[in-house]
Amino acid sequence: MPEIKIKNLSKIFKSARGEKITALNKISLKIPNKKFNILLGPSGCGKTTLLRTIAGLIEPSNGKVYFNGKNVLKQTVQDRDIGFVFQHFAIFPHLDVWHNVSYGPVVRGWKKKDIIDLTKKSLKLVGLLNRASALPRELSGGMMQRLGLARALATRSQLLLLDEPLSALDAKIGSFLRYELRKIVKENKLTAIHVTHNQEEAMVIADNIILMKKGKIIQTGSPEEMYNRPNSIFSANFLGKCNFFPAKKISDHEALYLGKRIKIGQKIKYEKIIIGVRPEKIHLEQKVSKKLITGKIELINFLGHLYEYRINVNGYSVKAYKRIKEQEIEKKFRLGDEISFWFHRDDVFIFKQPKNLKDELSLE
Repeated sequence: MPEIKIKNLSKIFKSARGEKITALNKISLKIPNKKFNILLGPSGCGKTTLLRTIAGLIEPSNGKVYFNGKNVLKQTVQDRDIGFVFQHFAIFPHLDVWHNVSYGPVVRGWKKKDIIDLTKKSLKLVGLLNRASALPRELSGGMMQRLGLARALATRSQLLLLDEPLSALDAKIGSFLRYELRKIVKENKLTAIHVTHNQEEAMVIADNIILMKKGKIIQTGSPEEMYNRPNSIFSANFLGKCNFFPAKKISDHEALYLGKRIKIGQKIKYEKIIIGVRPEKIHLEQKVSKKLITGKIELINFLGHLYEYRINVNGYSVKAYKRIKEQEIEKKFRLGDEISFWFHRDDVFIFKQPKNLKDELSLE
């Protein structure tokens, strides 16, 4: 299993007009072994460029990529011993399922018995052994992606690179395959690096999330760490939903927002702050209180397992989630109601107030 380290990696492209575009900006990173690693971020943040640089499909402008302490930038894709799963399948249309999977081992000159055993094992792992004689045009989208995964597994590589493998599938098939994918990776003790812009997908299957923006690493950690302890406004907003309240420090544990005193569990370090609160941490009160933040309900969305309330507070839309019985919805909170809300002092994030909050929240 290769230990992967990336040091000071940069990639600069030139546009058709000759302008320089920085896709990767001095990235240094260690990829944990035998973990399902997710490269997450908005479109154009550099995650696919990073993945392809690790694979050897793109040559960086600067920096190094190490496998087990050895710089591999001079090595070809084949010499890096990687299994690669592409977004758009990359399947041979004229070969049946069996020969698509066995193609790699055959080209590498492996023994016939080994080729048969490995092809059978790979197809069994992805649940396609009974479709071994089928042509790609006879497969569904989900089966095609499984076929692509089987081809990657047949390389016997311990490193699996996946470039948005589920994005071309419909929601239900993609949701099912994400669990199957994680199961295969964990049971075979592989190291996976998986590119996606889908936050839910990342939260469900990752052991380790690497969040990117504008060619830089913003934060790394487990899904729980990233969700519960975001290190930036962007991270809090991109992984899940978050409300942001600009406030001023009154004391080490108290801030002022719209004239309301807000108690904060952690020590406040800055004079001007942003208080971040997840929608599920917002507690609604029917009775309007002068001590609490107040607003008007402008939208109620039914999301199946809960209701989402949008509350207009001085022109800012606050999101709150509440589990409630359907028959009680009209009795408690209605569109247009003036309500108050609060949150626990330990259920908040504190960030230094930026010059422009919109820039921090931007996905560009």
